[in-house]
Amino acid sequence: MFKIRFNRRQILLGLPGLILAGPTAARAPTTGIIFAGASWCPACKQAAPILAAFAERHGLPVIVASADDRPIPPFPEIVPLNHHPMGESVSVYPTTLIYNATHDALIGQVEGYRNPTWYLGAITSLIRQSEEMSG
Repeated sequence: MFKIRFNRRQILLGLPGLILAGPTAARAPTTGIIFAGASWCPACKQAAPILAAFAERHGLPVIVASADDRPIPPFPEIVPLNHHPMGESVSVYPTTLIYNATHDALIGQVEGYRNPTWYLGAITSLIRQSEEMSG
């Protein structure tokens, strides 16, 4: 497992790093999601709305890193994938990364999209791992 520092303000300015920005809550979430894809990708177009609904329901922040610098609906805001610290390692669209802020660590990633059940199952498993790490 490797560590990455995430600072959204820096990534938006084109510097390395990314902070997971999400819903305002009494406490900051310990787990966040990074969705790497492209606006032209059919699998990304299928996965994005499912991820958005899941993340909203569970209060999880999502950062969308777009390979073509265009929004991936329903996410209107993106960061360029080539500015993301993991950008060079993404070879499959979509790639969904699960990050644990408490440990400043990437927990794992889900590459591709088969169907909603498979996708949500894979993401849920990684999020559980992240939450268990945080106690």
